[in-house]
Amino acid sequence: MWYKLFRLYVKLGLYFTHKNIKVYGKENIPKDGPTIFIGNHQNALIDAILIPTTNSREIHFLSRASAFKNKTVSTFLHSLNMIPVYRMRDGRNSMAKNIDVFKQCFEILNDEKAVQIFAEGEHHLKRSIIPLKKGFTRIILGTLQKYPHLNIKIVPVGLNYDTRLGFPSSATVYYGKPIDANGYFNLEKPDLTYNSILKKVSSELKKLTTHIDDDENYDQTLASLKSFGIDFLNPIEANEKIKEIKKLDLKPLISKPVNHINWFTPIHLITKLNSLLPLLIWQFLKTKINDTIFTNTYRFALIATVFPLFYLIQTLVVSYLFNSKIAVIYFVATIILGIITKSTLKINR
Repeated sequence: MWYKLFRLYVKLGLYFTHKNIKVYGKENIPKDGPTIFIGNHQNALIDAILIPTTNSREIHFLSRASAFKNKTVSTFLHSLNMIPVYRMRDGRNSMAKNIDVFKQCFEILNDEKAVQIFAEGEHHLKRSIIPLKKGFTRIILGTLQKYPHLNIKIVPVGLNYDTRLGFPSSATVYYGKPIDANGYFNLEKPDLTYNSILKKVSSELKKLTTHIDDDENYDQTLASLKSFGIDFLNPIEANEKIKEIKKLDLKPLISKPVNHINWFTPIHLITKLNSLLPLLIWQFLKTKINDTIFTNTYRFALIATVFPLFYLIQTLVVSYLFNSKIAVIYFVATIILGIITKSTLKINR
């Protein structure tokens, strides 16, 4: 119940952080059974919470161990099915703890539950699928060696954003067809390179999100896509255009920016005046973000905590100065202003 309630709260925060979120391929999500969701990782925490908030499965997350250093925070994260996974940067001695992490995943899958992993192993701002790490393959092999009767499914998930740093962004989530993991593992003579399953999952992910080969032509290809007005929320269209750019050696178009009148600007101004203190906090906070890929992570955290708390305090002040009826009207008007603003505001940093 706690997981479901918090998922609903997070979903509400995502609604006010994004202009639009659309989901495709929900029919590809197994309703039950041991399942591993593997997504691309280009937007830090936003990636991690988009998958569980766009499907009904109760998911266990593999998360950076550094987030679990504080005991209180660690208890809270564990209550949300989050499991720390250790990387070399956490210390060579810490890597041994992953053995217990993997064993925990074995039991989760044996209970026919779901695990979420970002197989690229790190977040990045490239519109590419970078080489996948072997962690998820070792979890599958270990699980099948202990519980060979299981039929494990891998669901590739393409997470797409029109912008990873701006607000309000839009996102699309593409669930690919389940991959039968068992067919890629020989339990008697396992291939510890895991080449076949790594290649299969990588190939499927490249279909579900925009994939530009990370080579010397990356920047030019990306510039060409932008100049042709490609919708990065549609990976099928974007990847077809990439093929065309390569085949015809298309160069970026040079065009003058067109400024459109936004008739909702007065409403945006009212919303900003009504949110002055949280916006000032944001202006200060974003100067402290060392890794820009966390921009929308911090923005989401602020929208999900500081903004509603501030509005609640203002509502109480209005109630004290006037009466409860006017306070309710103010609170409802605040919500409506927020919805209109996030739905009509031009993307900005």
